Amino acid sequence: MEQMLEAPGRSNAAEERDDQQGDAQASARVAWWTSLHAASTRRALALTALGGLLIAGLITALPQTEGASGLTASTISLGPRGNATFGHAKAGDCLNWPDRTPDAAEIVDCKEEHRFEVAESVDMRTFPGSEYGPEAAPPSSSRIQQISQEQCSTAVQRYLGPRFDPNSRFTVSMLWSGDKAWRQSGERRMLCGLQLPGPNNQQMPFAGKVAEIDQSKVWPAGTCLGIDPTTNQPTDIPVDCAAPHAMEVTGAVNVGEKFPGELPPEPEQDSFIKDACTRMTDAYLAPIELRSTTLTLIYSTISLPSWSAGSRQVSCSIGATLGNGGWSTLLNSAKGPLLINGQPPVPPPDIPEERLNFPPIPITDDSPSSGSSQVTSDQSSSSSSSGSSSGSSSDEPSSHGPQQSANGNEGEAPANP
Repeated sequence: MEQMLEAPGRSNAAEERDDQQGDAQASARVAWWTSLHAASTRRALALTALGGLLIAGLITALPQTEGASGLTASTISLGPRGNATFGHAKAGDCLNWPDRTPDAAEIVDCKEEHRFEVAESVDMRTFPGSEYGPEAAPPSSSRIQQISQEQCSTAVQRYLGPRFDPNSRFTVSMLWSGDKAWRQSGERRMLCGLQLPGPNNQQMPFAGKVAEIDQSKVWPAGTCLGIDPTTNQPTDIPVDCAAPHAMEVTGAVNVGEKFPGELPPEPEQDSFIKDACTRMTDAYLAPIELRSTTLTLIYSTISLPSWSAGSRQVSCSIGATLGNGGWSTLLNSAKGPLLINGQPPVPPPDIPEERLNFPPIPITDDSPSSGSSQVTSDQSSSSSSSGSSSGSSSDEPSSHGPQQSANGNEGEAPANP
């Protein structure tokens, strides 16, 4: 399970206002929604997938940093109907609510659109010791994190069984009743489940149970994925393309259409996905050429666990990286007035036509210790390029992205060997 940043403490001024408002204000805070980002093994340029999510009427996307720990939490009012829903929800149930109003959460048929799928209802009264006894104080935020990591990650894996995809677009989440219900009603239950993070810090509705749908981490063409400004790492959370972002999605490839049987070997996947992503990207950007944006093509292959879980699609994106391992910050679509780290891209000079048509150059090895051989070198140009990470195996997806660039304004990838 990926680690999350702790939420900043509440200001003294805010606490004083709460004290002045008294019990009427306190009674509105009856539930905490918290969410953990599901672990991801996507290895684009050895960068980890990011993002913690917090449900608090809104979903607040929080950055993940190396070595950080903690789980953010906030309070919302679920109201009587929300509490009733919480009390009756069980594994396999699906919850839905209108935008920004989780206080109106109710159980719905999973065939309908919903925002949360329950994996397990956990009664903390069954936990050993007195920590959850009748007179026990509510757990701290750090303890909530531990409980979530200990209970919800494994609960979701048990719930999905062989359909658990470690690279899923869904995130592992937790719902619990909050301090007030803990103290006054003795509530000790929590719900572990799954949600789908979406644009504008909201949960995206989806239809069907997670185990029965393709969990591939794909988005519609034209979607921009956010960037954490403190680490310059992608968040995998859709944002407005006018806002800072790390990548722009140009399409999605269904590998299962080409390979309907077992997981294809890595080289076959790579060749098929690269060709398909190149065509999609060229069509998406037309009449703009990819090379004129100075961005490069980013895609990944499918790992064996993901394939076994039923995931068959990969996303095609464009982006660039910095020399320090971070990603360049993009503003606006690559089809519009693109800015890379605050600067417009400087397209590379055009390649003279005569250089595109050089004949093959024969190279003869005159070494007496070996027979003569001939290597042909073809010079060509392409509207897109793709980097490749080595050492991948069938158990982990191989990701292909821009080579790190010192100025962050251009990321040319090495040629495939």
